[in-house]
Amino acid sequence: MKKLLFSTFAASALLLAGCSNDPEVASTEAGRIREAELYEAMKDEPLQSGMTVGETVLQKLLMEDIFEHTYGDQVTDEDVDEEFATSAEQFGSVEDYESLLEMQGMDVDYIKDNIRLSLLIRAAVEDSVEVTDEEVESLYEEQTPDYTAQHILVEDEDVAKDIIAQLDDGADFAELVEEYSTDPGSLETEGKYTFSEGEMVPEFEEAVDALEVDETTSEPVKTDNGYHVIRRLELEYAPLEDQREDLEAQILDNYTNDDQFMSELVSKLAKEANVQIADDDLKGAMSAYMPQDEEEEPADDTEELPAEESDDQTDEDADTEENTDAEEDADTEEDADTNAAEETDSEESSDSE
Repeated sequence: MKKLLFSTFAASALLLAGCSNDPEVASTEAGRIREAELYEAMKDEPLQSGMTVGETVLQKLLMEDIFEHTYGDQVTDEDVDEEFATSAEQFGSVEDYESLLEMQGMDVDYIKDNIRLSLLIRAAVEDSVEVTDEEVESLYEEQTPDYTAQHILVEDEDVAKDIIAQLDDGADFAELVEEYSTDPGSLETEGKYTFSEGEMVPEFEEAVDALEVDETTSEPVKTDNGYHVIRRLELEYAPLEDQREDLEAQILDNYTNDDQFMSELVSKLAKEANVQIADDDLKGAMSAYMPQDEEEEPADDTEELPAEESDDQTDEDADTEENTDAEEDADTEEDADTNAAEETDSEESSDSE
């Protein structure tokens, strides 16, 4: 009886110990859900990406560790706060942004963790890439617009013709923009637009292309927006050196958005960090960056002779067989001759007697 009670007590103690090591995360009248059960469910839950929830979460955690390990000293809390403040500008202020995040049920610290990871990745890209002058110049030329033009937009054609007449008499274009133009997008720039081919409506663009610099249309240009009086100006675009910093940042962004480049970079860093995944069910978390070695097929120990050598060997075997047969035939003939001779001697002996 004592032995039975002791066994029951021991089993209960082990059960309680197990429960204490596996905290409860939720419960219902039907039972309790513990961390181990949740862990198993999450790591097996599939996503549209082809990975599981567990693999996706583990990948993010490993990425943070990998980049933090190598570039953590290059990103400060001040850098993160500055980037967070920049993101908040479009929402008014940092306080407005934080309130919006809270309303959407998002945690500020989670957003800042993501910002930190982005900055760590940027540091890794900067460390791995040397932006050349050729790349900067090429991007500058690619982004250089085609035209700068000044226009006045009105609804009535006769008003447009009157504006053209005033300009011919020496009126100031900027003053007429302020007085007549109905285009709100260019009122603060004296009616100016700097643009590339395809960015304006065709009628407007064709009219500008047909003008010489400082020339004004002699007739109003009709579009769906109304009637335009247009003057072509010298191209207004900041020189390369004034834009170099922004251009270099764009080039680095291009590398960051290059899937092949980033895959190679993460693979290199993961190898250096000696990433090991102990749970076999989560091996796929880094499979895109750490391909699994394929099992080598066992080598065939059977040695095959080269074709020519095999043919030679066959010929030699055939010759050997022929020689053996010839020798056997010769031996047979010799035996026959010997027997015949013996029979002849025997007959002669009989006749003598």
